Amino acid sequence: MKMKKTYIGLLMSAAMLTTSCDMDTTNFGVIDQSTYILTMDDCQAFVNGMYAHMRNKCGSNYLFFPDVQMDQFIGLSDNGNRGGLLSLGQIQPGDTDMANIYYNLYIQVNDANYFVPRVDALIASDDFTETEKYTLKYYKGTAMFSRAWAYAYMLDKYVNYNVADLDAPGKGLQIETEYHPSGNRSTYVGRSTIRESVKYITDELTAAAALMREYEENVSSQYCNPNTERVSSYVCEALHARVALLAQDYKTAAEKAEYVINSGNYELTQADAYADMWINDSGDELLFVPYAAKGTGGQDIGANYYRNNQKNSSDYIPTADVILSYGEGDVRFDAFFELYQPMEVAGENYYAYAFTKFPGNPELNTGSTNAMLNKGKPFRLSELYLIAAEAYAADGAQKNEAKANAYLNDLRTARIEGYTAQNYSGAGLVNQIRAERGKELIGEGFRLSDLRRWGNGFTREAGFDVFEGTQLAPLSYIMDVIVKQANNMTYQPNDYRFIWPIPTREMQVNPQLKGQQNPRY
Repeated sequence: MKMKKTYIGLLMSAAMLTTSCDMDTTNFGVIDQSTYILTMDDCQAFVNGMYAHMRNKCGSNYLFFPDVQMDQFIGLSDNGNRGGLLSLGQIQPGDTDMANIYYNLYIQVNDANYFVPRVDALIASDDFTETEKYTLKYYKGTAMFSRAWAYAYMLDKYVNYNVADLDAPGKGLQIETEYHPSGNRSTYVGRSTIRESVKYITDELTAAAALMREYEENVSSQYCNPNTERVSSYVCEALHARVALLAQDYKTAAEKAEYVINSGNYELTQADAYADMWINDSGDELLFVPYAAKGTGGQDIGANYYRNNQKNSSDYIPTADVILSYGEGDVRFDAFFELYQPMEVAGENYYAYAFTKFPGNPELNTGSTNAMLNKGKPFRLSELYLIAAEAYAADGAQKNEAKANAYLNDLRTARIEGYTAQNYSGAGLVNQIRAERGKELIGEGFRLSDLRRWGNGFTREAGFDVFEGTQLAPLSYIMDVIVKQANNMTYQPNDYRFIWPIPTREMQVNPQLKGQQNPRY
């Protein structure tokens, strides 16, 4: 069995990458892939592999790239140009790191494409009990969720969602639903329409949630609690709410967000426990926490911001506007930022706030030093409060400013000690929700999508000179060692760089993509 699993693992890794060899032919001495998934244990093993893919999407460049590209962080001069091109707005289709994101997402898709028809065959057979079939359906739902999550990330980063272009050909995703790795380029798919892309993802999530709900109602609801290492129907609904917000379907966004909020299964982590949630990776608001243990699975999510565990260096630091945006009593400030005294830059010492939202979980250390590893937290209840608030504040039949204010105030009550509820309306309400989203979700990979959805451009300003002449004057000297080209970086509201390019390699080998590269690339 070890040989068979190794073969399949290699097969999955190569599946969506282009290749000049014809993989349609069964070669002598190669194990037939059609015999791989025959038992419950086979399914469990394969699903575990899909969870490994999902876990990897909860950190590293998947979160770092969309945020360092925008306005909340600025680089220091000795950062080795890590993330430098993105920070400077120099986004190239040939960039290897960005291409790896694209192809790894398609590997995740292809895993599901391989698995789903094979588990369908098991469900349709007479070889399993009714309870076992519910479990098989849960496995299928997991695969469909994983596929939808990968496509949702791609929709967010590679597709310019524009209501005027919903049915224009070649502007959506490359939607591949079948597993047929091949060197035959005529079988490669081109880009669908935007409407088709959104429908595919939301239909997939609806079906996945239904399959999981069957398991939860008939076998066990064990995954419907906070901090579980497996996805549930509620996680499907949370992703559905996220996609609906991206698609400006505010009615669905509000409904899906409220479905999870009103379930009673999760609660906002309160102020006194908030910082601990980021250290220990456990809290009442965490819908899904991918598995990690000492020696395996943890991610250095924050290493793109601070370079070591000595608390003396960073690659990117939050701008002055970010530091000043958190008011009195906001527990997020101490949870997310730490004053490094000194901050060493190019051999000199400065004072600066480092972004330490992912400080390292002691449970994942293999020695006595902080390995700076954390578990991913891809779906939190706070995001759903913000989705509901934004949806109810938006124009449309669903608009309900009382509800929008309620969700905003509930979140702030859980984050700001001594907070007194406020009532906003119109543009003021919208701006307050947007500001709160920036403070709550900073560093989690949402900023690019948010600014694009709101139609907001920006000018990134380090702004530390604002502290000159104050008791925080030492912070102003960091202006001497920021990356000068990154300061005053401007994006217009319709800037083409809000959308990432299809990788050069994909454009070269797939004839169906001719003329379908994103504009200006």
